[in-house]
Amino acid sequence: MCQLRRGYGSLTIGGLLLTALLVGCADAPVNQSARLEQQDSSQAVQIKARLLEAPDLAGSAIDVDLEGDNAILSGFVETTQQRDRAEAITQDHDQVKTVENNITVK
Repeated sequence: MCQLRRGYGSLTIGGLLLTALLVGCADAPVNQSARLEQQDSSQAVQIKARLLEAPDLAGSAIDVDLEGDNAILSGFVETTQQRDRAEAITQDHDQVKTVENNITVK
């Protein structure tokens, strides 16, 4: 009988630990969620598509976030020309008034 109780105790503790881990991992921070919404807006997707279509930006890793009419670029490119080109393409979008270019040149 004691061994049976000990077995249930181990299962209960293991179950509680597993539950705590899952709950801790499942809850995404609000700021991260808001950032993903900005990044995945239709305008951000359009800008990202235009950046991917540009032959001189092939292979670059550029993220686009929108805050109102301000576009925020981040990521990495190989040259300053690519950095400037990404900013120009973004600035050319109808919904963008200003561009914050945080792209790093490797």
